[in-house]
Amino acid sequence: MASPDYSDGCMIALYPPPDVAAALAVKDGLPADELHVTVAYCGDAADIDGDAIREVVAELAERQPITAHIAGHARFTGGEKDVIVALVDSADLEDLRRDTLDALHARGIQPPRDHGFTAHCTITYLDPDEPSPLDRLDGQSVEFTALSAVHGTERTDTPLEHPMAAPAREAFAAGWALSGGPMTERVKAASTAAMHTAIECADDPHILEVTIDLGKLEGMWALLFQRREEKQAEHTRLVAEAWRPLIDRAAVADMVDRFRSHAGLSEAARDFLTEALAAARAMLHALADLTGWTAVRTAIRNAIAAGNAEGMVNAVAIAAERASVVGLDWNIAFKDAYESLARLDELWGNADGWLGRMLDRATADLGRALAEAAEEGASREEMIEAAMDVLGSTDVEAVAFTVDWAMTTAADDGALRLYRAEGVRQIDVITAGDGRVCAICADYEVGSPWNTLDVPRLPTHPYCRCCYAAAVSMANFAAWFV
Repeated sequence: MASPDYSDGCMIALYPPPDVAAALAVKDGLPADELHVTVAYCGDAADIDGDAIREVVAELAERQPITAHIAGHARFTGGEKDVIVALVDSADLEDLRRDTLDALHARGIQPPRDHGFTAHCTITYLDPDEPSPLDRLDGQSVEFTALSAVHGTERTDTPLEHPMAAPAREAFAAGWALSGGPMTERVKAASTAAMHTAIECADDPHILEVTIDLGKLEGMWALLFQRREEKQAEHTRLVAEAWRPLIDRAAVADMVDRFRSHAGLSEAARDFLTEALAAARAMLHALADLTGWTAVRTAIRNAIAAGNAEGMVNAVAIAAERASVVGLDWNIAFKDAYESLARLDELWGNADGWLGRMLDRATADLGRALAEAAEEGASREEMIEAAMDVLGSTDVEAVAFTVDWAMTTAADDGALRLYRAEGVRQIDVITAGDGRVCAICADYEVGSPWNTLDVPRLPTHPYCRCCYAAAVSMANFAAWFV
């Protein structure tokens, strides 16, 4: 059904994103690129100065993008044509309407007042007796990122953006660049949050300085997490290189034969997993008697020491950033911290504990692999290959899992050791800002600061990246700064 011709009018309007417009468009209705929400209809274009309309839009666009909700649809009746519309709900839209009318009135433009304001997006026009093309229109959110001045057939779009937004983004980026940290998803999210904060505090004369500091802090966090990931990848490789020579194919074949022999004697409802775990445990715990076991133990000990050292450096880096002290040389600091742990006997005891966990993890992984192979009727050779994949591949899951957890625990222990040695009384828990942050860590962060003796122990779970932060004097770490 043809729609009325408004090409000789003028208005200030919001146009939805193309994907939303395409979803709202119906057959024989308005084209998707014409769908809009009229904020103010100004009358005939011939009677209104187009530049004045555009000036109003430029003035009004200095605000945040408008988030609204499409709240179903309606049928407007009483005219020559019925009108099917999507109803648009937003308090910000009400504010924009008020400000628009004020700005137009200030320029002597009086919009027609034939109707009240019901925010809507016209979808199609129908004859009064024609059925609606819509039975139901699901609600959805829509963000309007530009305000448009339409004067006759000429449309001018102006992005919606608070005047503080661009300076705040630049300030955050400048701080991040000073940190030398990588660009990560957390940094991007922090940039957006910092921009919103700057907009809310736009009247504060120091807000851009604060935003620069936030950029430096987030950049430092990104560098901290990057270094930690790199160290963990390095030591995972070293432990795996020491582990793989212990996995002898002939020993694996003997283990598979024992498992198959016991499984074959079981009843029809045999428990493959129980038998597989017993076979796996017997083989894997025998590894501790092999000559090469010392290399694995040493590699784990070195990984824990590296985690402790990195945690100590992280603690100083966080404190330095908070105190606006620059010049930390991460490599010098790490080397010094690592060497300070050389005679720490407890590292060997920790290594033995984590080796036990690694064997338990490998036992569970191998047992499941054998049980699944038996359930599927795998041959002897297929079972051997499955076992070798679990134990001797280039990516042994039990090794990666254990080293990650051990080094994360060691890093948190290293930070706590340094803070307590420096007489710190209060410690914050800082979440990593990634998708692995659990509810417990989030609560710990909200509960900060914690008394040094009562601070919750981290990590709270495998692959946790949350850590401690506190203020310390830089005087004892002058050698770490250049």
